[in-house]
Amino acid sequence: MKLKNHRPSTRLIREPRAIPKKRNLGRWIYVGLLVLVGLWAFDVFFGQFFFLRGNGLVIARPYVVASEYIGTVRDIAVRQGDRVERGDVVAHLSSREYDEELARLQFELATLSADRARMTSKIGGARQLIELARKRLKSAAKFRTSMETGLEDGVATGTALNTAYEREYTAREDLERITSDITSLRAELGALYQQIDQRYVLIDRIERSYDEGRLVAPASGIITEVSAIESSVIRPGNPIMKIASGKPYVLAYFENGSLYELEPGQEVTMHYGTKTLRGTVTSLLPVSEQLPEEFQRSFQPTSRAQIAEVKIADDAHHPPLFAKLDIGGGLFSSVHRLFDWMLET
Repeated sequence: MKLKNHRPSTRLIREPRAIPKKRNLGRWIYVGLLVLVGLWAFDVFFGQFFFLRGNGLVIARPYVVASEYIGTVRDIAVRQGDRVERGDVVAHLSSREYDEELARLQFELATLSADRARMTSKIGGARQLIELARKRLKSAAKFRTSMETGLEDGVATGTALNTAYEREYTAREDLERITSDITSLRAELGALYQQIDQRYVLIDRIERSYDEGRLVAPASGIITEVSAIESSVIRPGNPIMKIASGKPYVLAYFENGSLYELEPGQEVTMHYGTKTLRGTVTSLLPVSEQLPEEFQRSFQPTSRAQIAEVKIADDAHHPPLFAKLDIGGGLFSSVHRLFDWMLET
């Protein structure tokens, strides 16, 4: 009987090894990052339906400086960002239309004044003639009476009486004609006075409207936009510049169809860069308005949103006009704003 040679086994027995703690920590960090990304995605795509969130612009009451006539801009006395007071001269214009209209009215006024003088002279002459006509009529009537008496007494003839009748008729006709002329001249003179008064009113209105080409600020505020340049021609109603007047406030735009209710008097939080402001909703407009271009995304349909006016609570830290604000918050709002800032830059 032969014994087999038993060789020592070289295979290693695998024993379970403990997983390093670092790997467990890495897994937890990975899972945590996935959860954070998921929450962030939920906040980005669905957060506006659950949390108060919107965009806003810092604005003030706008005023437009425009001309009431066609003119050429000769000088602009202010620049964007300047502060002006009500009544300050902000631009100078010149208008050929104004010059032509004023010259036409002044020519008409001179013509009407000359007609008035001529008519006044005619009325003065007619008044002198009417006195003579009355004396003539009185003399003719007296002569006709004497002829009638003479005919009865047999002193005068019928031919002489007919001549007396003709003289009296002519004198009375002349008196009536002169009286009628005076009445007509007085009526025409009254109409001339009305036309002259109208021309004076029109000239005064044009001069006050033109004001030697000066355009003044309609309210105290800040020049936010200068849309005209010197030597440019503007038409009536075309804005030359815009003025923001009064206390700034925020015009806020919120998504339609959200689950939260926005009411007047509600306090909101507004973010401007790294600063946080407090505000109060003062009013809600009953219409949805198209979002400004600053809030529109490229290559997307035009969006509309609910509008609210928000009063800034901190008067000492007003953002500049037309600054964009993030309103509200929600889940990871700070992270959301950070990502938006990174995408915009």
